[in-house]
Amino acid sequence: MGKSRDNLTGKYYGLFSAVYSRFFFHVKSVYNKFSSFSETKKSIVLNGDSKIGIHHKTLMNIKNSKIVVNNGSLKIGIDFGYFDGGIYDSAKDRCKIFMQNSTLEIFGNVSLYPGVLIYAINAHIIIRNNTKINGGVEIISLKKIDIGEDCLFAEGIILRDNDGHQINSGNGDSNDSEAKEVKIGNHCWIGQRAMILKGVSLADNVIVGAGAVVAGSFSSGVAVAGIPAKIIKENVSWSA
Repeated sequence: MGKSRDNLTGKYYGLFSAVYSRFFFHVKSVYNKFSSFSETKKSIVLNGDSKIGIHHKTLMNIKNSKIVVNNGSLKIGIDFGYFDGGIYDSAKDRCKIFMQNSTLEIFGNVSLYPGVLIYAINAHIIIRNNTKINGGVEIISLKKIDIGEDCLFAEGIILRDNDGHQINSGNGDSNDSEAKEVKIGNHCWIGQRAMILKGVSLADNVIVGAGAVVAGSFSSGVAVAGIPAKIIKENVSWSA
């Protein structure tokens, strides 16, 4: 009997272990998804005649935070986005939203295309009516980011109000590492793979060229480009 048991253990133990491990993994996975769904549902506030649509493959981790939609609709990962002749597909390029002690506030109708990432800790992110955020855009906030109406964010943009790490100067002063509010005015077009850094304020109707790194603020009706971004044209206008 002992020999038979030894043979059984040696032959099948690894298989049984794998089966049990996979079973408990799936149980935990289902529990986590249910808990996440329950937490997400409690975190959504729809004011007025508002609606929200979230693609089922969107990854969301929301802790002590709110997604507030005011008199409009928010679409997360539902619309198709285009880049370089390709398409961001909601079935493959899922949105990722991580929020802790933060608020994502929507005014009017806003679309986050497949592949958008939002990361917010102790932050307030505002996105206003008729603004479209294409795939691959990363919005990273530790304070406040305010995006105006009728803006168009091309693919691969990085928008952040912080450095990501603390930087100390030679005299020990770390104030320069503090997060600083970012404000984007109405009807701004941010080009592909541009970077908008902390403390930036763009007035209405600003065009940011592809690949630009914007570290300063600009008045309305200008086109900026380069590293760091500088004015290349004035009295400009654009339409989608």
